[in-house]
Amino acid sequence: MTQNITENQATQLIASLYQAVDRLDAKSVGQFLTRNARFQLGNHGAISGKEQIINANAAFFQSINTMRHTILNIWQQNNNIICAGKVHYTRHDSSTLEIPFSGIFKLESGLINDYQIYVDISPL
Repeated sequence: MTQNITENQATQLIASLYQAVDRLDAKSVGQFLTRNARFQLGNHGAISGKEQIINANAAFFQSINTMRHTILNIWQQNNNIICAGKVHYTRHDSSTLEIPFSGIFKLESGLINDYQIYVDISPL
């Protein structure tokens, strides 16, 4: 049985993950994932497999100029983390957008095995 993560570990994992996301660094995002991780962004279909998730994130990152997350809350129980906040996008035309998001993360051996992001990116 895997030892449950602490509140401090959950906070550190989320901070480190979103630093990689905000750098638009898909390969670094992959370092947080299990080999068979599952990823779902909004109402898009789920993607399975670390390499597929890295590729999907890389493609999305190319569609924007910058992204910055502000984490407002983090909740942790056992090996599950929920976070909520705001994401600030800068489009390629330099216009900006700020929208709320939340994420649900299920961990396995300290890595993300199920990665669900709830955000409406249709205004992008």
